[in-house]
Amino acid sequence: MTVVHRLVGYDRRTDRMRARRDIPSDLFAEAKRIAGVAADDPDAAWSYPLSTAQAQAIAQLIGTEIDRSPLEFFLEPFADPSADEGTEP
Repeated sequence: MTVVHRLVGYDRRTDRMRARRDIPSDLFAEAKRIAGVAADDPDAAWSYPLSTAQAQAIAQLIGTEIDRSPLEFFLEPFADPSADEGTEP
């Protein structure tokens, strides 16, 4: 299974996902640094809550804008279903 990482924003009132931005693999190391990913989690397998400043810094790093006010942001891993295309079990 291949994992991709995303900057994800959830509505503070409903906990529903409202924003999702992929983090390119070549920028992942810097995104991990910004998010403060622990040294014992080198692949960032856990979800990391982000401050407004951290979320904004990662958004800027990946070249996107985010609507910060109503959202709570996290750095999160996701299974990449496209990585399994064309492979046989």
